[in-house]
Formats: sequence, C-alpha cells, structure tokens
Amino acid sequence: MLHRFVVALLPLLLLLPLLVASSESPSEDATASNDEGHLKPFGQQGPLHPIDSVDGFIPPEEFLTNYVQANRPLLFRGGAKVSPAFEKWTDAYLSENTPPRPAGDVFIEHNKKENRSQRYSFIHFKKFLSIYNTSDIYMVSEVPSFLLKDLVVPFPLQCKYFVQGGLDTHVAWFSSGGTSSVIHYDDYENVNCLLRGRKTLVFLNTTRYASQVNSIIDKDDRGYSSADSDAINVKARPEFSGLEFHLAEMQAGDCLYIPNYWVHQVRSFDNNLAVNLWWTKRDSYDTSGCGKIIDPDLRFSRVLFAARLKAARDDAYSIRQALASNLKLPVTQLEFLDFLSRGDTQSLSSSFPDFPPAAAALFQSLDVNKDGALTEEEFKGKMKLKTGREIKAAATAYNVQVFAMHEAADEKDVSRLPKLLATSDSGEEVFTPERTWLTEEQRKSIEVAEKSSKDEL
Repeated sequence: MLHRFVVALLPLLLLLPLLVASSESPSEDATASNDEGHLKPFGQQGPLHPIDSVDGFIPPEEFLTNYVQANRPLLFRGGAKVSPAFEKWTDAYLSENTPPRPAGDVFIEHNKKENRSQRYSFIHFKKFLSIYNTSDIYMVSEVPSFLLKDLVVPFPLQCKYFVQGGLDTHVAWFSSGGTSSVIHYDDYENVNCLLRGRKTLVFLNTTRYASQVNSIIDKDDRGYSSADSDAINVKARPEFSGLEFHLAEMQAGDCLYIPNYWVHQVRSFDNNLAVNLWWTKRDSYDTSGCGKIIDPDLRFSRVLFAARLKAARDDAYSIRQALASNLKLPVTQLEFLDFLSRGDTQSLSSSFPDFPPAAAALFQSLDVNKDGALTEEEFKGKMKLKTGREIKAAATAYNVQVFAMHEAADEKDVSRLPKLLATSDSGEEVFTPERTWLTEEQRKSIEVAEKSSKDEL
C-alpha cells in the first residue's frame, strides 16, 4: 500500500522544484507586461480609451454638472465652426488686420518640441505670419485684441458668471504643425477650440492615479514631467507602468474640454491654429444666468477676462509710476502734451497728426476726476479695473504713434523724440531704455548694471 502511494506521489515531487522556481521569479509574459511601451511615446504604456464626444455643444448646466464637476473630458465635434474665425482667419486676413508695433506684437517659442527652459520673445504678428511656415517658431500668446470680435464664446460657457469675470484669459496656439508638448497638467479648467489642422491629446486621470502622478510630474513647482514624451523610459520610470490612458483626436472645427489637473500631452499636425479659454475651478456654479440657446453674438470682445483686466491695471500702475518719476505735477493737458512731445509739439503735429489726439486721450484716461489736471493724488491713488483698462488702451494707441516716429527717425535724432510707455504688449526689443520713460528705480538699476559691466572690463 505504501509502495503504491509513493509511486503515485513521485511525479508531483519531481515537479516541485519547477513550481517553486516559477513562484519565485516573474514569467517572461509578466516581464514583458511591465516593460509595455518602453521607449515609446506617452500613452503607449497601457490601454488607450476614447473620451466622451458630442456633436456640437451641450447646454451649460449639463456641461458643468456632468463634466466639469465630474472632472471628465469631453470633445465637442464641430463646436468651433460657429465662430466667424473658423472661416475668416486666413493668413491674409490676419495680416491685413494686424495693427502696427507694439500693439500688434505676439509672444513666441522658438522650438516646436516644448522645452520649458527654451527662450521666448516677442515678434510682430505680420512678421510671424511671413515666416512661421518655414521655421520652428510657435506662437503661444493671448489672442490679439483686434481678433476677439471674431470668436464666439462656446455655448457651455455662455453664463453671466463666465462673461463677467469668471473666465481668466485666452491663448492662441499657432504653428505650421509638428508641435509636441511636455507631459503636464494645468491648474485651470480649459476649453480648447481648433480652427485649423489636427491635434491629438493623450490624457491620464490624475484622480485615479494620484500616487503615480506624484512621481510622473517631477517638476511639481511648474506642473510638468522631465520624461521625454516621445520615448518613455519605463525601466527607469516604473511609475509609467500599469496605467490606462484616454485619447482625444481633434479635427479642425472641434472644441475640447480639458479638466484641471488631468495630466496630458498634446501633438499638433498640419497648419495649426487653436484658441483656448482658461478659468479657475469652483466647487459649484450658478447656472441661473446661463443661456438656454447659443448666442452667436456673444463674442470674446464682450467678455471681462479677469487675468487680462488685472494685467491691464498692472500696466497702468507702471505707466503712472514712470510718468510721475519724470513729470512735475500737477500738469494741465497742454503742459502734458508739451512734456510728451519734448517741447516740439508744433513740428511733431505736422509730421505725425495722430500724435496729439493720442496724447490727449492718454491724458484724459489718467485724469480720473476729470478736472483738467493730473495731480500726485491721482497718480498715487488706488485704481479700478475699468480705469486700468482705459489707461492701458490709451497708452497702447500712444505707443503706436511714438514707435512709428522712432522707426522713421535717424539714430542721432532719437533722443529728441517722445518716449514710449512700457507695457506687457511687447518686450525689451521695443521698450529699450533709450526710447522709454523710466522710473527713478529703473534708471538707478541700469546705472548699477552699467557700472558693474565697466568694472568687469
């Protein structure tokens, strides 16, 4: 009996070492699974699922309840086609409507593959349009103000809350195609509308993969990953393993809702132009002021963008400070014009007839109490957002006139010309120290820098 039992057990005893070895080391299949997508683009490290999509737009209440508050992306197929920009924004139209520098300047990156340590600069929009198809430059700039009238606010955002300050800002993304972003998240809610070309966006649900995202986004102070989005090194970065991704494929005319903090990576194809809206997430939204049907006349130009209003007010404070450092207050309008024209009002008026009206409009925007004089009290007082916007608009028109003078003048005559008022419309190439009104602090800073440079020599 015992002999028969041993004989029956013998095959199992012989297999035992193999079973133990199998349990102690991963199988070839398991190893392959852990390395899935190794050195391949972001999103190929696991299953890729489509996101929800609808034809056109859905009403604001449905969008805010089922997608924004649920933190779910949504593709609006054909949603952008309601904007006149979809048909009107040819390169010729954009160029013809661009105002002179610095009002027509835009912000660009110099590489299509995003690198957040790369250099950035301002360029005139007309110049951008003439060279972008044969270069690697990429416009990432607020939508130029003269184009805001061509963009309809997406129907899901046509609510009183969003129109009256709930939206923070707008950005235009413009290239000849072939751009690739870093893997990142935004701390804003986002609706992106594509007017030309195609885009693909690969998403990772940050809520579902919170612990892995903490490792993936290793540049946490700036919300992006140092991993190469074109070749994820899964062996060195195991946090990219075991994930499921979501894919959005955008065609020209589509809009896309990108939830805040969802990790994503963006690629663009063909001649590519998109505009997006950013806003700060809220726990709840008042939908009582939302439209029931889309209003095609509700354009970006009618929206009070919170970040843009604040930027305009910051510019206005800087303008007042620069003027106060160079003016002897109080001054009347005539004295102000004489100051700006550097004592040459008559000759400038004949050569540049639009300069006096621009200077007068600037005076009137600064004269808050409308008493015909600029005083220290007016220049030191707090400023309403509306006042800041008016001063910024007047300064922008004034700068267009002054910059044209400098461009037309010989270098030896520049010191006798009116000076520019620095704003965020452009950069140091336009607002050089020689042709810009500076504050006392700015002058001292330049003097220190120049002295340090001489000492080094």
